[in-house]
Order: sequence, then C-alpha cells, then structure tokens
Amino acid sequence: MEERNPQSIGYSNGIALATVHGGNEQNKLLHKISESSSPMKTDFQITQSKEIYTDEEMKNFTKRGIISLVGGVILHLELGTFYVWGSISPYVAAWMREKDKEVTLNFMAIIFPILGVITMSVLSFGIKIAEKIGLKVTIGIGSFTIALAFLIISFIQEIGGFIAVYCIMVGISGGLLYMLPIICGWRYFPNRRGLVSGMTIGGYGFGSFIFNFVCKAIANPNNLKPTVVEVEDGKDVKYFDNEVGDKVPLMLQVLAASYLGLGIIATIMIRYPSEIDPDKMLATLETEELKKRKEGADAPPPPVLPAHKECVEIGRGMRHPTFIILQLIVLMSCTFGMLISNCYKYYGLELGIDDATLTATGSVAGVMNGSSRFFWATLTDKTSYKFTFTLISILNLVTTSILPYNKDGIGYLLLIAVVYLAEGGLLATYPVICAKIYGKKIGGLMYGFMFFFVGVSNMIGYLLYAFARKKIKWEGVFWICFALNVIGIILGLILKETGYDWRDQAVIDAEKERELENKGQLAANQN
Repeated sequence: MEERNPQSIGYSNGIALATVHGGNEQNKLLHKISESSSPMKTDFQITQSKEIYTDEEMKNFTKRGIISLVGGVILHLELGTFYVWGSISPYVAAWMREKDKEVTLNFMAIIFPILGVITMSVLSFGIKIAEKIGLKVTIGIGSFTIALAFLIISFIQEIGGFIAVYCIMVGISGGLLYMLPIICGWRYFPNRRGLVSGMTIGGYGFGSFIFNFVCKAIANPNNLKPTVVEVEDGKDVKYFDNEVGDKVPLMLQVLAASYLGLGIIATIMIRYPSEIDPDKMLATLETEELKKRKEGADAPPPPVLPAHKECVEIGRGMRHPTFIILQLIVLMSCTFGMLISNCYKYYGLELGIDDATLTATGSVAGVMNGSSRFFWATLTDKTSYKFTFTLISILNLVTTSILPYNKDGIGYLLLIAVVYLAEGGLLATYPVICAKIYGKKIGGLMYGFMFFFVGVSNMIGYLLYAFARKKIKWEGVFWICFALNVIGIILGLILKETGYDWRDQAVIDAEKERELENKGQLAANQN
C-alpha cells in the first residue's frame, strides 16, 4: 500500500481538502484520502496495522484536542466579523457622509454581498495554503490581516478605498481561515465531526453577539436616533449625525485591537496533531466501539451511501441534474436570510425602532445563527434532509408573511432571531446532504459549490433591497422572498436524497446480472 504523509493537513479529511483544480489527479487523491474518512470504518476493514493507542495516549489527545477546539471557537469569534457589518453600516455611512454626501445607505448595502462572495470563493483554498506554509503561520497571518484591515479602514474616509480594503483583506482572510480549526478538530475527534463543526462554527455567531454591543457602546452610547433627513428617490431617508459618525474611527480601532488579541490566542491554542496516525486512531476507535457493543450498546448506523457507490469524479457529479437542483435550493432558500443579515438595521430604522433594540436584535440573532447549527445538523442525521429543510423553510415562510405587518421592536427582535435561526440551519444542512448524495470522497467539494451560491444569494438579496424595494416597497420584497421559499420547498421535495450509485452503468449492470445468476442458482439448488 502506498505510504502516506502524516504531515499533510488534508490527508484524512476529504470533506474539505478538495479544490476545483487538478482534474483526474484530484479525483485520485480524493479516492485515496477517502479510505480513512469514516471514523468507524463500518463498510470496510482497516487495511493497515491494527496497532492501537493506549488509554493514556488517548487521554492526552483528548486534552490537546479540547484546547485546540477552544482555540477554534476563539478564532471564529474573530471571523464572526462577517455578520457585524449589518450592525455597524449605518454608523459607517454617517462617518462617510461627513466627507461625501453622495454616500447612501443604498450604496453601503453592496458591501456585505461583495464580502460574502469573496469569502465563499476562497473557502476551499485555506487548507492547501496551510499544507504549504504551516497551520499556525496561516492562522497567524490571516487573523493579523483581519485586525490590520480594521486599523487601516479607520483612517480611510473614502468609500471606494474603504470597500476595497475591507472586502478584500477581511473577505479573503476570513474565507481561508474558516475551515482550518474544524480540520484540526476532526483529526483529534474523527468520530465527533458534527460536534466539532457545530461548536467551532458556533463561535461565528457569538462573535457578532459580542461585538455588536461593543460597537454600539462606542459609536452610539446615548442611543441617539438618526435625525439627518435626506430625500432619496422621492422618499425620506434618515442618517445618524456627526456625533455618531465621529466615533467610527475609534470603534474600528477597538475592533482591530480585539481581533488582534483573539487572533494571537487562537494561533497559540490551535494545533494540528501531526503525531496522530489516522489509521491507528480509527483502529483505536473501532476497538472501543466493539467493546461498547459487547457491553450491549447499539451498533453505529451504516453509511447512507456505501463507499463503493460514492461519486469520485467531480465532472460527473456536476453534470447530474441533482447538482442543479442543489444550487437552485440554495438560491431560493438563502436569499431571504442574506437580505435580512445585510439590511435588518436599515429596515428597523425605517420602522422607528431605536438603535439599542436593533443592536440587541443583531446580537441575539447572531447567537441563534451560530448555536443552532449543531442542532439542525443532528436533526438532519436523525430524520432526513427533506424534513429538516421543509421545517426551516416553513419558519422562513412564517417570518416573511409577518414581517411586513410588524411595527413593534420586541416583535421585530423575535422575528429576526427566527430568520437567523433558519439561516444557520440551512448552512448546517448543506454539507450533510452533499455527503448523503455524493459520499465523502467529493461531498466536501460539492458543499463548496453550494457555499459559493450562498454568496450569490447574498447578491440577489442586495438587488432586491437596492432596486426592487424602490418600486414594490419592503412588503413586496418580503412576498418575493416568500415565493422563493415556496419554490425552494418544492425543489426540496423533488430532490432525490438517497439511493445513489455513481459507478459506471456497465459495472452496475454486471452486478445486477451476477445477482440474477446467484438467485437462479439458489432456486435451482432448492429445487
């Protein structure tokens, strides 16, 4: 058997290693690394040494893994700056307008989808970079770059330069770092991937929870309401005055210092365990599982898609109609959540809701987004993707139908929290359905495509806000989102969730012929 390089970060983690480059060589690599992707190896036997780790060694790995996992949560607190923009954009607009009155809220809304598209586009490249220059170096440089970006933009009171620095530096760094702590956690706990992912990504939501309050305390400590009225497209639009705008540079500098501190702590705590041999770890876990089963514990569930039926060719996966349905599901279901993430404060200010309530709204919503992802992923495993997706879509249907008629601040907080709860569920279930349909060999790559279309849905949400809202108002925009979610539900019901066999048709036909022959021989013997 080919000797494997234990130093390779992506070696046993096929879910996130793949990129769109490499053609047949990439498929071969995915086929190789998939041999160690199942923590219990229920569908094939471990072909390497059956040597296992001692109890003491496993305890040490667990201790180090917990430290690294906590570091991953801290890193995602910093990366959660992605959702902070929806809270701080009205403050930044007030600051920008001190120098350029042409800057409008309508124009500021483009920043979030640009940031999203850039972040989603580079998601799968972080692991490759970490393999070349080292995990800690990658995390250190990336987290420092995010902090540096906030420091730089605190001195840029020109909208073009602000957008360029913010979206490029924060977007690329955030996308490259996103998967790294998750990959480390999977290496320590290969049989707890859902728990590792859920806890780590939970930090993403808590980051906005914390820093929304920090930003409001600095920029608008007196809870001032926007009082500067401008007529735009025949409508009155309100902006914060200079008392809020003048505090924006300090706010950005405090964020820069905070992110620098979080980045340093995360870089120290996160560690890739190259000393862990994946096959030896899996053999150890298999041995522990056998002991539990002898003691009466239930056997682990069989894989949804057997290893020999998994898709190993990216092109074949993309050409299948299922790929198109999955991308359409993302566009139909995610657009509403991305629109709200970007513009919830704009709409709230139009309703006359005070800034303190809107800040609390964004913070509570961020917690709902991050902390719910493990729940939704687990629910999908326990039931089905169709059930979970339909439930999430129903939540979106309810909120889209109520939002146009709600004028109450507390009601608004609750509704936006539900929107973020649903959005977290959508993002959590995409990798699950990709693994079910394509298997573990290229399931992570197909999830990467879906994640890119989350960025596209973010841009669609901006178009609805910037253009459709002017003609059909917010009520019309929300009803468009309602219709999109109805289409998403229909697509989800049409989607074939299980029963795939990605082998060549000739292989499948030959297997069926052998089964028929075996049945015929068995019947003949019985006669």
